Amino acid sequence: MVAAFFDVDGTLTETNVLMPLIWLQRENLPRHRYWLWLCKLICHLPIYLVADQIDRSIFVTLFFRQYAGIPSEKARQWFWENFENSLKPRVYNDALREIQWHCERNHQIVLVTGGADFTVAPLARWLSADLLAAKLEEVDGKFTGRLVGKPLIGVGKADAIKTYAGEKGIDLQASYAYGDSVSDAPMLECVGNPVAVNPDRKLRRLAMERGWRIVQWR
Repeated sequence: MVAAFFDVDGTLTETNVLMPLIWLQRENLPRHRYWLWLCKLICHLPIYLVADQIDRSIFVTLFFRQYAGIPSEKARQWFWENFENSLKPRVYNDALREIQWHCERNHQIVLVTGGADFTVAPLARWLSADLLAAKLEEVDGKFTGRLVGKPLIGVGKADAIKTYAGEKGIDLQASYAYGDSVSDAPMLECVGNPVAVNPDRKLRRLAMERGWRIVQWR
């Protein structure tokens, strides 16, 4: 069986990991509290940027602390109810055409993201895709801001893909993977058909060195 593994933020969609939380807070916090929260988030951005440069998994671990105290079921419900107006319009049309190409060949579509699972679940269902995503710890109906397990970043994504392939009988050498960041390189290296999508500078250089396909999606 052949699979097509898609990173989400920046590859499949014109989004980043911060956007879902900003949407959620903007819609659910009173206006004055939202602006106070946003100011605090902006103050943390330099720390996040430095962490991202050192190791993206550190950045993701730090950023998910922003979810601490948010009611988990309410958050899940919001993303399901608002998918049509939030995430769906940000899916690249070129990505949809590529997914259609895979579906016509009966390839299994799999979304692989370091983002929180509940923010991407509606997209996975819309695309009839399996989902490999980060999970946040919950206590007493609220997120603690801590991850369950390791971040799905870098080698974490590659390990998740290999485990999934073993469970589902996927032929990785015949399969495809799509990513936009050099942090996706371990995922791309897992398959026989890696594709660099709107790649950052480091991934573009690596893709050119290794002869990987490079595409620009809009």
